[in-house]
Amino acid sequence: MSYYPQQPSRQSSRPHRKVTQKPGPYPPQGPPAVGLPHGAPPPVHIQQAQTQQIDKRFVRRPVERNIPPKVEALIPEAKLYKDLQEVEQRMDATISRKRLDVEDMLAKGTKERRKLQLIISNSAVDQPWQTVDRLDENAFDFDIGAIPSWTIRIEGRLADEDSSVEDLNRRKFTSYFQSIAVELDRSKELYPEGNVVVWNSQAKPGMPPQQPSDSVEIKRKGDSDVNSRISFYLATSPERYKMSPALSNVLGGLQEQTRQEVVMGLWQYVKYHGLQDPDEKRSINLDDALREVFNNQDRLSFAQLIDYVGPHLLPLDPTIVDFTVRVDKDAMARGNEITHEIFVEIDSPQRQRLQNVLANWHDNQDEIHAMDEQIGLTIQELANSKLRRDFFTQMSSDPSGFINRWIGSQARDLEIVLGDKEFQSEEVRRAGYYQSEDLKESIFLLVNSRK
Repeated sequence: MSYYPQQPSRQSSRPHRKVTQKPGPYPPQGPPAVGLPHGAPPPVHIQQAQTQQIDKRFVRRPVERNIPPKVEALIPEAKLYKDLQEVEQRMDATISRKRLDVEDMLAKGTKERRKLQLIISNSAVDQPWQTVDRLDENAFDFDIGAIPSWTIRIEGRLADEDSSVEDLNRRKFTSYFQSIAVELDRSKELYPEGNVVVWNSQAKPGMPPQQPSDSVEIKRKGDSDVNSRISFYLATSPERYKMSPALSNVLGGLQEQTRQEVVMGLWQYVKYHGLQDPDEKRSINLDDALREVFNNQDRLSFAQLIDYVGPHLLPLDPTIVDFTVRVDKDAMARGNEITHEIFVEIDSPQRQRLQNVLANWHDNQDEIHAMDEQIGLTIQELANSKLRRDFFTQMSSDPSGFINRWIGSQARDLEIVLGDKEFQSEEVRRAGYYQSEDLKESIFLLVNSRK
C-alpha cells in the first residue's frame, strides 16, 4: 500500500464494489487466486516472474543525474551541483575535441627531422702484404692460392642515439632508404663481375622480401685502391617527389612535395586565381603558368589535371658520398673510415604516446558509470526525502483532514489489489488480515501487471 498521500479521486456511490483486474502477463485467465498454506512454495508463474525481476536488475538503465526543480527550490546548495554539471559538460566537449585533434594528427602523420650519421669503412684480406709470411722460400711456385679481396661496409645510426645501449625497438639502418647504389671506378676488362652494385628495399619478383638490417656489405676481388661513388635514395612515407621547374613555379617555388600536397596546391592555385569554369565546375581554364605545365592546353577537367601532373613528379635527388677503398697496410692499421650526415624524417616519439592515449581512452568508463549510478541513487534519495517532507508537512497543517484523505486513498488501492474478491470493510480493519498470504500474492500480481 502507498505510504505517501495521493490526490483524492471521484468515489463511487456504492459502498462496496468489485474491481476487475486488468489483463497482465501473470497469472493466466482463470479462477481467482487463493491463499497458499504456510511454508508451501509459490506457484510456477510466480517463480518465473521473480526470476525475470532479478534479470532486469542487470540491464543498464539511463541514470537521472538532474535534481528535480521542486527539490532544487528547497536546497540552496543545489546551485553548486548545477554549476558542477556545467563544468563537466565543458570538460566533456573539450576532451571530445582533443580526441578529434589527436585522431587528425595521427591521420596526417607526425614526423620530425633527425640527423642520420652514415659510417662507411672497408676491410681487406689476403692482400700481398698480408700473405708474405705464408710464402715458402724453398718452393719454386710462390702462389699460395689466396685471392686478395676487400669489403665495403655501410652502416649508420641517428646522431643522438646511444650506441652502447641495445634497443630491440630501434629502427634498422636500411629501413631509411629505398635503395643504395655503389659505383666502382675500375676497369671492366680486369673485373668483369660488374662495377655497379645496387641494394633495393623492394625484392625482385619471385624473391622473398628484404629484411631490414643494420648494415650493407659489398665484397669484391682486388689488391689495389679503388675510388667509389655511393648514392643513397631515401625512403619517405608518404612518398615525396621532386617537382619539375614548371610545376615548382606554379606552387610557389617548392621543390619537394607528396602527391597529395601537389594536388591540394594546384586546387588552391585554381581557386585563388579564379580559374574554375563558372558554367562547368568540373573544368578549369588554364592560365599561362598552367599551360607551361600541361602541354599548352587551354582547358582541362580536374581529373585530367591529376593525370597530367604525373610526369612532373620526379624521384628525389640521392645523397652522394665519395669513398676510396684502401687496401695498403697503413690504411688498415689506422682504419679507413669516413662519416657523413644526412637528414631523415622519422615518426615522432609522440606518435606512440598518442596511440596509447587513444587505446586507453575508455579505461576508466566503469568507474565513471559507477559514480553516475551513485549520483543517481543520491538524487533518488533526495526525491524520496522530498515526498516524506511533503507527507509530514500536509499532515501537520491539517491532521484530521489529511488522515481521512489518506485512509480513503488506501481503501481505493485495496479495492484494486483485491481484484475480483469482495471488499469487506470490517474485515480489513483487523491487523491479521494484512498478514494473509492471499493479500501478499495479490499485491505481487498487481505490481507485475503494471510493468
